[in-house]
Amino acid sequence: MSEVLDGVEIETKTSKLNVFNWSMYDLANTIYSMIIVSLIINRYVLVIGQIEYSLSYGDASFVFGVVVAVMQVVTAIGMPIMGALSDTIGKRKPFVISLTGVILLFASLLGFFHNIFVVLILYVIANMAYQWSLAFYDAMLPFIAAPKDVGKVGGFGVAFGYLGTIISLLVMYPLILVYGDVISKDPDPANLAYGYTGEWFTFVIPMALFLVFGIPIFFVKERQKKKTGLKKRHLLKNTFVQLGRTFREIRSHRQMFIFVIGYFFVVDVANVIVAYMTALVTDALQIEGSGISTDLFAIIFIIIATVAAVIFTYFIGLFAEKYGAKNAFFLVGVLWAFALVLGIIGIFVWAPITIGFNFPFIMMIVMGCSAGVALGGTWTAQRVMVTELAPKEKFGEYFGFSKLSGKVSSALGPLIFGAILKALDPKIDFKAYGVAMAVVGGIMAIGLVIIAFVRPEKSAKNY
Repeated sequence: MSEVLDGVEIETKTSKLNVFNWSMYDLANTIYSMIIVSLIINRYVLVIGQIEYSLSYGDASFVFGVVVAVMQVVTAIGMPIMGALSDTIGKRKPFVISLTGVILLFASLLGFFHNIFVVLILYVIANMAYQWSLAFYDAMLPFIAAPKDVGKVGGFGVAFGYLGTIISLLVMYPLILVYGDVISKDPDPANLAYGYTGEWFTFVIPMALFLVFGIPIFFVKERQKKKTGLKKRHLLKNTFVQLGRTFREIRSHRQMFIFVIGYFFVVDVANVIVAYMTALVTDALQIEGSGISTDLFAIIFIIIATVAAVIFTYFIGLFAEKYGAKNAFFLVGVLWAFALVLGIIGIFVWAPITIGFNFPFIMMIVMGCSAGVALGGTWTAQRVMVTELAPKEKFGEYFGFSKLSGKVSSALGPLIFGAILKALDPKIDFKAYGVAMAVVGGIMAIGLVIIAFVRPEKSAKNY
């Protein structure tokens, strides 16, 4: 069932099968984000830079941060355009499918090269396609779920996506056992190693999983705008005209404008954790133990954090639905603050940390669980906030502007993080990560203060 308002069909009845098919794409694309973005690419580039180009650890990290920053700025500029295009055409699924093809192709090619320029170009293309696909995917939410179910469906999608993390990491586990760890930081450069990332199938296997689990997206039924007879040659022009109009409107839409600014600061912490997750475990906290490699433990650590996220992220969606997205952001902020404080203490006081039944190790597990739930909660709260604030006929564009804020922020985060590592790593070694995490925490606090001034003008239940 649907309701047609101003030529826009809004879903009024939630189909469990439709939600399942939509959520499966969350599972599928999480395989890419966790394996390629969080687990591999940062340390892969660090090893290439040091082994192939004789760069220092700090210099290689800074190069990676600069490239990510430029990539995110370009991605951010395209986000509102993607949203406006989806609103103009009235369809989102075809764009998700097409961009997924780009991700699968270019990410699969990463393992065939140890040329830092080629690897970064392939990664930039794949990741831009991934980020743009999310703009269309998120904008599907109000067109597949009834207004009263948006919060829990959004939370369900994020929680379901975390299952992709568990599946993909379990597949990576035997590869690490057979081919060894990535060694990206060692006083003796001769000990640096590609490990399991030196094999091409390490990149192809997760992309094959992405393809298989992404198949249900083809069967999603989304409500679409009625055909307007708009000719293709006028499509792009009308998209930019509509985009310009929305840009002017969003500046006068005080509540949405405040949220976009606040989200810019809040999401910075999530972007940094995603980009540097594995390096924080292996290079900063130096968690180690007899009989288990650091990379294998990094996977176990991420799986533990993911299980916590799967269990609790759904409830953050319910919390957002009952108490509002703004309060959900405050809850997420508390979780992030707790995780960051534990991480900073771990780096400055406890590292290197030994695996076992000891207080520092237990606290690191608690930190991982808190960060996992906070990460999923960040995306869930963002989805609900946009549906609370956006006009029904411009969900795509407003999601796009929200993503614009997040992507510009994701350019800032790795750049700051990389710059701090470049400046401090030669002086205080791994403790530079602790300084960088403290700075990120301060940026997040600024964002939460700004979001506190958001006053939703309407509930998602009433659009």
